[in-house]
Amino acid sequence: MSMTGGYPAEADIDQFLSDRGIELVTENNSNFIEEFKQMLFAILNRLDFAGVLAVYCPSTTTFNVAGGEYLYRGEVKTFAPGAAVNPTDNDTTYVWLTAANAIGSGIDGSGWPNSEHIKLAEIDVDSDGVITDVRDLRGRAFLSYAPVDSILDDIVTWDGDVVCFEGDVIYI
Repeated sequence: MSMTGGYPAEADIDQFLSDRGIELVTENNSNFIEEFKQMLFAILNRLDFAGVLAVYCPSTTTFNVAGGEYLYRGEVKTFAPGAAVNPTDNDTTYVWLTAANAIGSGIDGSGWPNSEHIKLAEIDVDSDGVITDVRDLRGRAFLSYAPVDSILDDIVTWDGDVVCFEGDVIYI
């Protein structure tokens, strides 16, 4: 594969897309919008799993959480989004998923809950109630929710004398 300007050659890109079932929009046609939507659907369909539980803003003053299937402690769960939430003005709002598969939120003065939860995002809101920043925390959170029982054997070191449990090193 030859590279030009940091990208593969056009023929290689065409083959890459074709191998993944993604058809490009044809030039000079009356169905441009339909074909564009089909191409976009093909791309997004492959990435749909990555968008589950993403916090997004349906308006400048509200947030919601994307629904779909996700893996929680070895169990496949489905989250169905509810109504959009209006966060507190002039504050940072924490957004999390509870163990009961519900969305919770609170302001930074209250902190994260003490009960089991997955951190989803932090949202900054100005004094006019406008959301100014959404920080996605899912990448950090999901790595810490693997089922401990199923991975404990894989944590033993090469010489078999040290294991880790819940983040602590245990010498045996």
